[in-house]
Amino acid sequence: MDQLGTRALVTGASGFIGRALCRDLTDRGWEITAMLRKPQVGPWRQVLEGALNRDEIDPQNLEGVDTIFHVAGKAHTRARNAAENAEYEAVHVHGTRSLLRAARQAGVRACVLLSSVKAMGEGGEDVWDEGTPCSPQNPYGVTKLAAERIVLEEIPLPCSVVLRPALVYGAGSKGNLDLMIRAVRKGFFPAIAFPPNRRSMIHVQDVVQACLLAATHPAACGQVYILTDGEEYSTNEMLAWINEALDIKPGPSVPYALLRAGAALGDMLERLGIQAPLNGDRLSKLSGSARYASAKIHRELGFDPAWDLRRGIYEMAEDLRRQ
Repeated sequence: MDQLGTRALVTGASGFIGRALCRDLTDRGWEITAMLRKPQVGPWRQVLEGALNRDEIDPQNLEGVDTIFHVAGKAHTRARNAAENAEYEAVHVHGTRSLLRAARQAGVRACVLLSSVKAMGEGGEDVWDEGTPCSPQNPYGVTKLAAERIVLEEIPLPCSVVLRPALVYGAGSKGNLDLMIRAVRKGFFPAIAFPPNRRSMIHVQDVVQACLLAATHPAACGQVYILTDGEEYSTNEMLAWINEALDIKPGPSVPYALLRAGAALGDMLERLGIQAPLNGDRLSKLSGSARYASAKIHRELGFDPAWDLRRGIYEMAEDLRRQ
């Protein structure tokens, strides 16, 4: 159900997901205000300057806004010191609280918070759903869960919804899948037989679709939804599809044990303050499992993803060729 002509505020509008969301909303007739640190051109009508990690939001700036899509956040990286931990707190907790206080005073109807499955924990072989107890393992996950509680419990609007996407990918992303495709293209990623694993993922356009459903479907109010495309993928499949999309023939296979040794070396270098291309955290994301169920949003909102990973990898490879 589209709300033509509805006015929305999008935080993090210039980011990978935010820009895709603004483009889709604008195409559907929504009037978009982008909350940005500094003005820039994009698929929005006007800009509200502000930094969620430090600024208090004036409720007058939200007058007339019907829906907030709260997409802004500090990227998920390994927090290396107290200052980086504090930045997660400032963006995800202080920023969300300031935004919701202003929204309530301004009479905003709805808030869709884009959280993360990391608010639940790191995931693994077991399939997690919305009923799985949350036990986040790092400052990113801890503060994302705190933001969820602000939106749903501390300062709820008449319709507040939390979305927890699994790994989001697509043309223009700067995440691990993009790095993997670039490394394969440059010949830096050896042919490796990874151990069996399964990972849940979702294309950015399907995240946008879920945001629209969350904002307009009456059944969504007060709910938490996990977002995946309903499939699970292995790293070996990803690597095969990347080679296929790039038309590259894999070279001789490298033992996985060599990769483990490289990750251990990377961890040691980073403890000395030296950045490394591979460490234990990156290897875990490459070779581990992280499985999530998105049956709830399918059942309650009719969510029907249009993308699968193989198609998405071809899209990303083609985008890379055009650069």
